[in-house]
Order: sequence, then C-alpha cells, then structure tokens
Amino acid sequence: MDEKELKNIAHLAKLNIEDKEVSSMLNDFSRIVQYVDEIKNLDTTSVGDDEIYEQIFYELRKDLAENGLKRDDLAKIAPSYENGYVVVPKVIET
Repeated sequence: MDEKELKNIAHLAKLNIEDKEVSSMLNDFSRIVQYVDEIKNLDTTSVGDDEIYEQIFYELRKDLAENGLKRDDLAKIAPSYENGYVVVPKVIET
C-alpha cells in the first residue's frame, strides 16, 4: 500500500490524517497485514470441527425461581409506594 491508497481509504472512512502521520500509519498497516498473513498460514488440520463448535455453545444455567422481595418488605424500602406498586418519576413527557 502506498500513501495515495492510504489517503483514499482514510477519505472513505472519513478519517483526517495529517501528513506527519502517514508514514507511521503505513508501517502499522503493513504490520497488521503481515499478522493476518501469519494467521492465514497456521496449520489447523489438527483442529476438528467439534472443537470449534464446542467453544461457541455454552450450557446455560437453569432458571430457578428464588424467593424475592415480599410486597410488605418492598413497601418499607421504596421511596414512594401506592396501591401495591412502586411509584417512579415520569420519564416520557406527553
């Protein structure tokens, strides 16, 4: 990649690059591309499909009902409580 291509990509990405940053960015971009090439060349023949999918799916915990607050306890700690409900400030104006 050269300076012209970098500036074009920066323009498309709506990034403002100063001239003093171009050299550093070209170097960084080159290192990123080299790293991606290294990853592409890794030998993954020993990794089976089961190992890949096993990492994606996690066993979820069971959803068990637990004892929550009782209405009387909630009424004691709520800043404002009326007719069995916690009263909260109005958020949406009509």
